[in-house]
Amino acid sequence: MTTCTFPCLLCSKIYDTKKKLQSHERTKHKNNKSIPHYHILDKPSEEILSFYRDAIIIRLKSSLEFNRHSIGKKHIVIDAFSESVFLSLFENENSFKYIPSQQKYQCILEGAVDGEILKSILKYDQVIFRENKNTSAKGYILLEDNDGQYKLTFIWRQKEWKENDRLFLTGILSINFITNSGGFINDEENQILPSVQESSSNGNHILHTINKYN
Repeated sequence: MTTCTFPCLLCSKIYDTKKKLQSHERTKHKNNKSIPHYHILDKPSEEILSFYRDAIIIRLKSSLEFNRHSIGKKHIVIDAFSESVFLSLFENENSFKYIPSQQKYQCILEGAVDGEILKSILKYDQVIFRENKNTSAKGYILLEDNDGQYKLTFIWRQKEWKENDRLFLTGILSINFITNSGGFINDEENQILPSVQESSSNGNHILHTINKYN
């Protein structure tokens, strides 16, 4: 009978269960940025990066609603997302990490400062909001307000499918974030400011309009 072993790809430890390996990774390699197979990944061209940036922007923007009943926690998935593209976009961020046993990458952006980082990554300054031209209302990704900062989490996972002695592989990008909406007016300096609204709630998460939208 063959005994399965689960080696850590980041050090010399070997475990007899995957659960023990994952526990080891959480304690010893919690914020790991090392990618053992990095050398075999091709660097994507700028044309390919632009294609996937557009895919992210379209999905984010399409999730931004003006109806206050449609705001709150969002989870979107983009299938067939390239691993090398995810690395090219997020590997230089402080919160980036790789979990080998789960074949999973993660990058968390939080607060207004990281909102600016997202604009730089995706090369589009208006990625975090969507405007209704008829009503001047905006739906936006909530990253910071008077109550604190909120997270925008990007996760890439490898997905496998086995059939007829073949192994099929693809990548899945998941994005988790919170949205809000509000009516906006122009002030004397032509800045965009939200109109006064009461706080709203969606599920267990309380949402508030921000004092100033940048």
